[in-house]
Amino acid sequence: MVNSWTDVEDIALCEEWEEAMTDPPRRGHGGLWVRVQQIFAQLRGPDHNRTVDALSSRFRVLQLECERFDRYFKRVETEMSDLGEDDLKDVALIN
Repeated sequence: MVNSWTDVEDIALCEEWEEAMTDPPRRGHGGLWVRVQQIFAQLRGPDHNRTVDALSSRFRVLQLECERFDRYFKRVETEMSDLGEDDLKDVALIN
């Protein structure tokens, strides 16, 4: 039994979540994760081992990673905006 998540699974999980959030009937109790679980059955075949709990747990991990990236990106963006034109030229020369 393989428990590691593949990039294909992560992408499918995010895409299905996004699609379900724009489709009110699928947002009902359990509907979102049941639908995502069906997609995983199609991706991995009948022997897939992704439970509804595993799917929602993995999604939370991905959400936290995206939030962390967003914080870093905003920090870099702020630091870059504080640089003057001469500083930016120096950065360009380093790269």
